[in-house]
Amino acid sequence: MDIDLSFSQAAVVMPVEYNTLRFIVVGAGGTGSFVVPAIARLVYELKQQQNKSAEMLIVDPDKVESNNIPRSNFCFAEVGRYKAQTLAERVATAWGIEAGFSCEKFDAEQHLKSSNSDYRSLTVIVGCVDNYLARREMHRALDEVRSYGESSRVWWIDGGNGKTSGQVLLGSTTKALKPEQYFTGTSICRALPAPSLQHSDLLKPEKVEAKSDASCPERVRLGEQGLNVNQRVAVEMAEMLSSMLLTRTLKRFAVYFDLERGSTRSAYCTSAAVSDVHCNL
Repeated sequence: MDIDLSFSQAAVVMPVEYNTLRFIVVGAGGTGSFVVPAIARLVYELKQQQNKSAEMLIVDPDKVESNNIPRSNFCFAEVGRYKAQTLAERVATAWGIEAGFSCEKFDAEQHLKSSNSDYRSLTVIVGCVDNYLARREMHRALDEVRSYGESSRVWWIDGGNGKTSGQVLLGSTTKALKPEQYFTGTSICRALPAPSLQHSDLLKPEKVEAKSDASCPERVRLGEQGLNVNQRVAVEMAEMLSSMLLTRTLKRFAVYFDLERGSTRSAYCTSAAVSDVHCNL
């Protein structure tokens, strides 16, 4: 039986050094509402352990509805309030961190512009959406900062899910580099293919199905979407971000899970794994 040595041979993801770290959470629904408090804890730890300046911006145009409960991380007292504002005020009060909000759709130029004003800043776009148009905008955000070179100061982590399965993808460039260009030697990974390169279908319209007009909460009740799958996506996203930024131990750029089967698999930061991404382009 062949033994998979990918993890032991993988390079550690090491973004550029920064003075200011900014998270832009795009989408505050089923996944985003659970990711936000997890990132708030990460921001708090970065300040306490590394004395890093970190802040968060939450972007979502929607308001909390009664059918968002209990699938999303909201309560009935918050029905009618903007999701982004509600979460920003909640984590700012609970953790004493800088948390801004924008009650509109994500716009690459508008929401990323202030993040790039400092050449020593690092921005992480946290995609928690379920539509291709928003992902196209996040792809555009990375595409427009190519001028920073291979070691980008903007990274994109994207979470998505089906009924009982999901995936989390991490990347930093929309440019198809040679496999060796992503690494410094064999131990450091400075860049990764964007989620939209790993899975080009993320930027394409989803196939319309008979019940596709049902909301996510309705899908839960109809048995089309698991009650806990969004929380699992949020946990995987939070763990990858913590490993990359706090403990500096991240060696993977993608994770896939299936709650029904109880299975999880990852794609590790090796030249072979990155080459596989390019073979699928």
